[in-house]
Amino acid sequence: MVCVCVTVRGVNYTFMREAVEAPVMAYYDYIIIGGGTAGCPLAATLSERYRVLLLERGGSPYDDARVLNMTHFADVLADTSGASPSQRFVSEDGVINARPRVLGGGSCINAGFFTRAGPGYVRALGWDPKEVVSAYQWVEDVVAFQPELGPWQAALRRGLLEIGVVPDNGFTYDHILGTKVGGSIFDAQGRRHTAADLLRYSRPDGIDVFLRARVARIVFSRKGEAMSRII
Repeated sequence: MVCVCVTVRGVNYTFMREAVEAPVMAYYDYIIIGGGTAGCPLAATLSERYRVLLLERGGSPYDDARVLNMTHFADVLADTSGASPSQRFVSEDGVINARPRVLGGGSCINAGFFTRAGPGYVRALGWDPKEVVSAYQWVEDVVAFQPELGPWQAALRRGLLEIGVVPDNGFTYDHILGTKVGGSIFDAQGRRHTAADLLRYSRPDGIDVFLRARVARIVFSRKGEAMSRII
């Protein structure tokens, strides 16, 4: 068994605070509910030109060493306490599962495989392929890494090639036919990188992130002015 020891360093986002420290009233151009894999990059992007509020019901991944350390992956999922980054639930089909309850969303509790969508998927949605590639690179600079294959992973790769799942594409983020080694959100030291890391792209003066937030009322202006929020 290989044990990876990781020294976790907290991230000091000046714009991230506990919701109890929020003012009684504040004004924003955009309010984003949920700081998950969509909410974090969206908030960071919008903050470049607007005032943005990001509300997250959970805490910070940087305050829980288990989230950021690959060796504690199972410990997070096994924790059923109210303070856990994962929340146990039973699906409509009766399957026990877990949903994230932490800034960074599913990237904080899932296995961490990263790959790009296929070109056909992008075309079907009507997205600009060049803009999509630019967005992928924006994310990959922060949260995606080339993994080192363990014994069972290397054996699986060899097995796929032996039964004809070709060509051998090596390591690539692209979604292509054949066998490939995709990306990982765990770096070479076993540290997890999550969607919360994408908040580093934020304009500090353009964003507020409140943790453990409960929304009591959101008031929208009538004339296209900024929106106000009361917690």
